[in-house]
Amino acid sequence: MYFNLLKNMSFLAYWSSTTFLRVASNVLQFALAVYVLDMTGSAVVFSTVLSVIIFPRILATPVSGYLADFKNCLHILRLGTLGLTGLMFCFFVIHAAVLPLNIWLIYVLVICLEFGETLISACESKALVCIVSDEQIAAASKMSSLDDGIVEILSPVIAGFAYGLLGLESVLAVTLSIEAMAFLLTLFLRPKRGYRFDSHKDSESHGFSIKATVNIYKEAFYSLKNHKYMFGIILFASLFNFFVNPLFSVTIPHYFRITMGAGTDMLAMFNAALGVAGLIAPFAAMWFIKDEAEDKANLRGTAFSGVLLAFLSAILCLKPHIGTKILYIVTGLMMLIVSAITIMNIASTITIKKNIPEAMLGRIISVIQLCAVISIPLGQLFYGLLADYFPMAVSCMISAVGLCATYAIMMKTYVLIKSK
Repeated sequence: MYFNLLKNMSFLAYWSSTTFLRVASNVLQFALAVYVLDMTGSAVVFSTVLSVIIFPRILATPVSGYLADFKNCLHILRLGTLGLTGLMFCFFVIHAAVLPLNIWLIYVLVICLEFGETLISACESKALVCIVSDEQIAAASKMSSLDDGIVEILSPVIAGFAYGLLGLESVLAVTLSIEAMAFLLTLFLRPKRGYRFDSHKDSESHGFSIKATVNIYKEAFYSLKNHKYMFGIILFASLFNFFVNPLFSVTIPHYFRITMGAGTDMLAMFNAALGVAGLIAPFAAMWFIKDEAEDKANLRGTAFSGVLLAFLSAILCLKPHIGTKILYIVTGLMMLIVSAITIMNIASTITIKKNIPEAMLGRIISVIQLCAVISIPLGQLFYGLLADYFPMAVSCMISAVGLCATYAIMMKTYVLIKSK
């Protein structure tokens, strides 16, 4: 199965282009984290830069689901990637020739990029279904998840090197180049034999408008009544993102850069180490997620992450006796958590794509994404406040307690899946 996928040129183009897009996004995110923290030194200000993404996500996510279900998702993916490349070119010119990016221009950049990335997010998820056969979906999901590890390894190395050359200007140039390569790769995307994007009988009747979009989302929400377990997945994803994602995006960068005074190289090493864990985890997933065992992967992963965060909280209380070695301990424990999260993401993706009808897949994925990603900026603001006023041990313990609730929700969800 995996060997056959490697002979599929469309799958390779999809895999490569989405990897490049994520590398570009993460390179810029890493550089902006250092840039904003160096300018302000405040976790709250930094978290507001991250949390403004809530507005473009709320606006663009419904449109994203509509485009995925009623338009050619491969064309949308191409056009969206081209638009992101053009947008990055504009901001590169502004920073290099007009005005160095200040905090307000960074807000604009983050909002515009997030709007573009959200517009193509559902199309990117559905594109895999359009390219590979039904029996290859699980294998393709596992293989394509390898790019998470590749991204996490490459991004901090590229960003740290570029930022050390000419600062943000060279990072913007590198990001622009990577996005341009991603666009070129999308030109090689082709649907699987016999696949038709206009196969839905009512696709022509859904001209895009606010009313039409609301109607088709009502249809998607009503369809959830037939898939009640999806409510559990939505709630699980939202809570997990709220309690875990901000640790990586806000708490730890602030702890390394501000609390411990670590250099860019140390922060880059941390992110690269997470990438190594993310790269190894999909191979473990190929072993663990067998015979429809997605429930075990999610439940054990949640419990494992919660225990590690409680342990990390206890270790952080002993920091005076450990010194700078705490940075290596934090890195090691977070690598283990990233491995668990990667396996859980793969398990959840397989569950969704195997159990949701293709005609509704784009909209339901966008509903899940919308609920999940709204929780991220809320969590970032909350953990930003915690980082400025409390030790990191407090944040880790709150996350550990929060994961207890997500464990109970996921256990109930898989009971519903098995009984359907």
